[in-house]
Amino acid sequence: MKLRTALCELGVTDHIDGRGIDLEDEVLSLPESDFPQPFDQLLTLAPEGTTAVSEDRAGITLVFCGRELPERRTRPGDRTVLCAAPCSYEEFKERFSRLPERHVHLDLQRKRLYAAFRSSYDIQRFADKVFEILGNPLIIVNSDRRLLATAGSFPEDRADVLEEINQGYVSEEVNAELEALGILDDVRHAGHSIISENLRFGQRWVTSIITFHHMEMGRFDMLEQDVHITDTDLELIDFAGSLAAIIIDKLGIAGERAGAGSTVLDDILGDTFANEKTMRAQLSLSSMPLDETYVLLKLMSDRDIPRAHLQRIAARVGHAFRNSLWTIRDGGLVVLISLGPRMCAGWDGYERAERILGQRTEFLRTLAQNGLRAYVSEPFVQLSFARDRFVQIQDLISARIVEKGPIVFFWKHRYAVLAGLSKTFGQADMMLDKRVVAMRLYDADHGTAYLETACRTVEFPGSPAEAAKALNVHRNTYFYRVNKIAELFLLDLKRGEDRLAVAFSTRFMEGMGDQIFYDVDHMPEAWRRSFERVDRD
Repeated sequence: MKLRTALCELGVTDHIDGRGIDLEDEVLSLPESDFPQPFDQLLTLAPEGTTAVSEDRAGITLVFCGRELPERRTRPGDRTVLCAAPCSYEEFKERFSRLPERHVHLDLQRKRLYAAFRSSYDIQRFADKVFEILGNPLIIVNSDRRLLATAGSFPEDRADVLEEINQGYVSEEVNAELEALGILDDVRHAGHSIISENLRFGQRWVTSIITFHHMEMGRFDMLEQDVHITDTDLELIDFAGSLAAIIIDKLGIAGERAGAGSTVLDDILGDTFANEKTMRAQLSLSSMPLDETYVLLKLMSDRDIPRAHLQRIAARVGHAFRNSLWTIRDGGLVVLISLGPRMCAGWDGYERAERILGQRTEFLRTLAQNGLRAYVSEPFVQLSFARDRFVQIQDLISARIVEKGPIVFFWKHRYAVLAGLSKTFGQADMMLDKRVVAMRLYDADHGTAYLETACRTVEFPGSPAEAAKALNVHRNTYFYRVNKIAELFLLDLKRGEDRLAVAFSTRFMEGMGDQIFYDVDHMPEAWRRSFERVDRD
């Protein structure tokens, strides 16, 4: 039992502490008849009328001073506490005699809470067990005010609480009310949970701030509903909050304000927001501006990077991009970056993304120093698209793009991603113009360069000289090849449809790699099985 809990159980209304006293000290109480004992944590009650206590006594001594402390507040002796309480010494002594019983109860409950912590795999499971032990409904939120867990039933007349549970976040209005009433400041100043009363509903709430390594990670709040909350229970709630902090830290769900990544971004990617209104309301409380153009990045490495190191990398990325949010997901660091508002009537998202990402030297240095590659989604305006853009990044990563630089943009490898999504021979086959495939196979067999010639023709429309220069051949050779393409493969490179067939099919085949798809011996295993099955049928 902490000294502050013991004083509260005794009904102490005022006290003066001597040197060496800390209200957070764990103490054991002992009846006056056994006083003194040689234990530093022992709490003893001095006999009635004591005015001075020998400084060679071990433990902490309480001196009862009546209803009020002496007017002349002299400093008490070392390890001594002068106490005032609105009762007689006999009543005070009788309360003191009950402290060992309260201590045993507290110790038992603490052990039950610790056992619940040891057997809990997530924060919700832990909350359910705390509710079973302490008997009152509770809410656990993180630093982003996201509801991590609730347990027990809350009154139906508390629409605000029920709405929070339904939306998954504490509203700004509710949080502002707590700040305005000074409840959160009182908890921070006290360093432990406090009881406050909601006069409008006639309810008592315990508000506790969850901290881990001196950093606020959220709140652990309990409503006094089914079981009366005592001062001993406050200590238990603080203990439960400290155990919750360990779980929250281990799961990495403390939130952006605790340096553990944005809960809002994680919920957007997980598509867990109840509605877009709630999502926008929570984003407005973050550093992310609304109604601009955004892009998602996922930073990955060929080696496993510990979560703690990813958090340090995230801090550097966040410094490079002021308007950004990050979270750790699926083994990588995912970052949402604002590119600012659109600057023209057309779509300038690609250009802006390439310029902004390519010019941030701190970001590029972070990638290089940590062996990271940044996979970048298509830019988007509607935040509801973020989940689909994250899936897009995963597809881009799966395509195993061969890229020299540290940044891989989706729009530069769109066809490779499409090729990677083709899981069977039939799916890949229907995407390709067979005239272009035949050209590629012919080049492979005869050592010719008809496909490259067709590609340069598409690349330099109406400019035979530039196309010939890119091919490093004479103009006559270039025209000869174009005519042979029409003759051998029935492709007229003056027609828009045929030019589109060359451009799309070529990029699609590049995305598939160097496979010759109509040679069964060179097909990927999954496609070969599909092809052989079609043959049998």
